[in-house]
Amino acid sequence: MSEQTAKKLKLGYHIFITLFAMGIIISSVLGYEEMERATMYIILGIIIGMGSVFQIFKIAKNQ
Repeated sequence: MSEQTAKKLKLGYHIFITLFAMGIIISSVLGYEEMERATMYIILGIIIGMGSVFQIFKIAKNQ
């Protein structure tokens, strides 16, 4: 696999993870009253999202 293809795959993976984290955050905010652990899911989504966004910038910077 070429280096360019590997970077594209990593970028796609981290974009997917970022969207997943945003989905967790949005669903937790919308269902905050119905869930017992909504705050934990919001914090978890933020941590996962921040890590993935950091990796996206790292990959984009190296291209």
